Amino acid sequence: MKFPISSHAKSLVAVVCLSTFFGCSDSNNNKAQQGMPPLPVSTYTVVAKNVPISLEYPAQIKSIKQVHVTARVAGTLEKILYTEGEFVKKGTPLYKIDQTRYRASYDGAVAGLATAEAMHKEATRNYERIEKLVKSNAVSQRDYDAALSLYESTKAGLQSAQAAVTRAKVDLDYTNIEATISGVTSLNSVDIGSYVGTSAENSLLTTITQLDPIYVEFSIPDKELMNKADILKNNPKIYTTITTPDGKEYEHNGTLDFIDKVIDPQTATVKARASFKNPNNKLLPGLFVRVAINGLEEENTFTVPQRALMQDGVSMYVYVVDAKSEAKKLPIKVGASTRDGSSIVTSGLSGGEIIILDNLTKIKPESKVVPKSQAQVIPMPMKEI
Repeated sequence: MKFPISSHAKSLVAVVCLSTFFGCSDSNNNKAQQGMPPLPVSTYTVVAKNVPISLEYPAQIKSIKQVHVTARVAGTLEKILYTEGEFVKKGTPLYKIDQTRYRASYDGAVAGLATAEAMHKEATRNYERIEKLVKSNAVSQRDYDAALSLYESTKAGLQSAQAAVTRAKVDLDYTNIEATISGVTSLNSVDIGSYVGTSAENSLLTTITQLDPIYVEFSIPDKELMNKADILKNNPKIYTTITTPDGKEYEHNGTLDFIDKVIDPQTATVKARASFKNPNNKLLPGLFVRVAINGLEEENTFTVPQRALMQDGVSMYVYVVDAKSEAKKLPIKVGASTRDGSSIVTSGLSGGEIIILDNLTKIKPESKVVPKSQAQVIPMPMKEI
């Protein structure tokens, strides 16, 4: 005998079936997640050790010496004896100013010196003769005084004539302008035929910049300097390196030769300087580079490879493997970088932690992981049927 089923009863049956279906699905999903094999990961075990470090700062290339070549006598520029922008050695002829009037002044001074010498010689002979006669009262005291005065006057005239020759010779020499240092020249400020003088407006001819050796200037934060001051001073192990804008390391190491003793109150930094050999003039003044102070060592400290570092909105962190072979998020603080690409950890580690190095984008807290060296011997879990 068949009984009719009401619409309400049909709805209850449908709900029960759907609940049973979704309940079965959730159960299957949980079983599937529980059955996932551990994710193989590379690891690094944290141990305390002495770590060589580098302190790296932005820096700028500066010339050790830059000299403005100026005219020291006025006249018409007659010759330019070098090529703009080329390297010149100290003493290299650069310019020649018209010598006509300076040559005439020199020749006149030489002639005046000859006259003064002749007059002084005559006065000297006369004075010496009268000096002998006055002792025997053969001449009067008045004649003696006159001879003495003439002698002293011509002597002073001779000295003045000698100074005039020297002055004229200096002016004549100044018409030939030479490089006062070795370095690279700038553009000419004047052309041949131009009138040059000795004032600030018309005396500049060119500029010579010394490039070898060369300085690198940078600033050290006062906190870092206070922590490293003792080992930075007179430490023969300290050396500096440069990374150029193309990312390449400069071929020569440098020497840290200056650290200021005054802190800049506006930047809370201390000025520092290193010097580098620059035989091929690769480093040019004004170039921005990065300078690293090397030869330092942090004792008994922890490091983490930089590829293991992660960061969220709160702090830097790493994933470590806990006792349950699960990934655990561990906040840390890092300091300076090491030469091998690791970072020094200033807090958050105590030693012995197993740091996860790869598959970091696939890992979440409490994910099952296994070091790759052990993954080969762990049997795959059987699927439930």
